[in-house]
Amino acid sequence: MKTIKLSMVILSAFLITIGLIGYAEAYHDGGVARCTGCHSMHQSADNPLGPSGTPSAPLPVQSAIANGTLLKGTDASSTCLNCHKGSGSYKIYSTDGSNRKAGGDFFWVKTSYTYPGHGGSATSLGEEHGHNIVALDYGLIADSLSAAPGGTYLSSKLGCTSCHDAHGQVLGGTKAGQLPISVSGSYDEEAAAGTIRGNYRLLGDSVYRAGNLVSDGYQFTNNAPIAKANSSSAQYVDYGSGMSEWCRNCHAGYTGGTRHVAGNDEVLNGYGDNYNSYVKTGDFTGTIATSYDQLVSFERGTDDWTELDPTSTAGPSAGANVMCLTCHRAHASAHDNSGRWDFTEGLLEESHSLISTTLTETEKANAYYKGGSSIDIVTTYGEFQRQLCNKCHAQD
Repeated sequence: MKTIKLSMVILSAFLITIGLIGYAEAYHDGGVARCTGCHSMHQSADNPLGPSGTPSAPLPVQSAIANGTLLKGTDASSTCLNCHKGSGSYKIYSTDGSNRKAGGDFFWVKTSYTYPGHGGSATSLGEEHGHNIVALDYGLIADSLSAAPGGTYLSSKLGCTSCHDAHGQVLGGTKAGQLPISVSGSYDEEAAAGTIRGNYRLLGDSVYRAGNLVSDGYQFTNNAPIAKANSSSAQYVDYGSGMSEWCRNCHAGYTGGTRHVAGNDEVLNGYGDNYNSYVKTGDFTGTIATSYDQLVSFERGTDDWTELDPTSTAGPSAGANVMCLTCHRAHASAHDNSGRWDFTEGLLEESHSLISTTLTETEKANAYYKGGSSIDIVTTYGEFQRQLCNKCHAQD
């Protein structure tokens, strides 16, 4: 009898663990999640995770009241980070840059580091490494810019819900006449009959007010992009279309002219041929079947998510586009301007993050990565690898 009871206890613990893992992974399910995950219904802090990341002392009751939305954090981003800070498949803010996802790690916007510069020591400022979201409970504050480059969105308002719709509505949701959401729009899941998929990564669309507050008065005009992510640890994303247009909801000034073009109409054409043949500096033996490089992403040029394959290694074909995320990461990176690589040095092995005198070896190793795994620049590309602009431009 004791053996049976022990077995039942072990089985129950196993099922609970699996259930919790599944719940954490699928919490949003592509749409609005349970209200009490983010909101405290009766004006209590409900013991959310504090700045230390441990469920010790709850936040003051006043914080939930003061923000006017009964959030379990002082602000929206703090509420998001109650679940999304740390290490793991759905985390975005680590203590060492180890969340090596396509979007990057907010660790870098809190991390300034020094490196040997021309004529002495120089500093790479953390606030220049990406989007400086405001999450007061976790020490994240606005940067010194007053508004988004090329736009008017106030830096003091920037947070997770500036880009992501925490309620996951598509074009206004069911109240606006849309069908219910049954699956995430980020992965290879078919919606059930009479339902729809959510937006990719819960991104706000053309009817979304950034921050989800009418008082902010900032209205998006472009819909969420078409993309599909690999649900495995590879963290590979196959982009279809609309990413640059979506970025312009806040960065409208980056539309061409003397700036680098990006968008649905910016077809790679001959640059795509360069991309497919370019392997690394001095090596043009690549083929379209295996030429995809995760450090230089592109859009396939389709608005049909079923045509996307987040396991494909194929390079661009006719109709493929250059986009904002070809060169930048959406959240943050180890490099200025949220660059996928260091734009300020000729040789990648001389990237400021790699020659830093203040970053730890672990942090340096997390600066460059593919498929969720860190890489060594010299081993991957070679000692004399030039900037990865050459993947399309072949000028090295």
